[in-house]
Amino acid sequence: MTDLELLRLVSRGDEHAFEALYARHAAALLAYAEGLLGERGPAEEALQETFIAVWRGADSFEERSLVRTWLFGICRRQALKRMRGHLPALRPLDDALDLPSPEPGPQAVALARADAAAVAAALGTLAPLHREVLDLAFAAEMSHAEIAEVLGIPVGTVKSRLFNARAALARALPVVVEEAGR
Repeated sequence: MTDLELLRLVSRGDEHAFEALYARHAAALLAYAEGLLGERGPAEEALQETFIAVWRGADSFEERSLVRTWLFGICRRQALKRMRGHLPALRPLDDALDLPSPEPGPQAVALARADAAAVAAALGTLAPLHREVLDLAFAAEMSHAEIAEVLGIPVGTVKSRLFNARAALARALPVVVEEAGR
């Protein structure tokens, strides 16, 4: 059964469809909320409020996006409510854009340094808007268009944030230099 079919059943009060929708998406939504909030407890609360909103508002889904994208949008709003209105300070786009470096690209550097502990530590140093876009792109496996829908920003901004997030992640990873011939 598709997400849309499940949501239509939820809109008619079908608890089994609601449970199936929860089982299908709760883990990804919880991981996303935890990435935004930095703590498990508030993330669990955001997840709970997300599904309460889904139960109450399933009939308001207008099919302008995927159900999954709609769920992530609700989860994002619930997580942001838990931040007590303190959103990260937005900087002008000119300040956020870094000039390209003559060094290897961020993906090449990140792959070359792919130690899980180092990557986790580096992710913790990123600005919240960079962590969020990386979570949606890689953990939730969303397309640029889906990320744009969830965040309420243009696709070009998503691409820019992903580029800058990857670059920031590459800069935050430790450099390991191996001696040749050993």
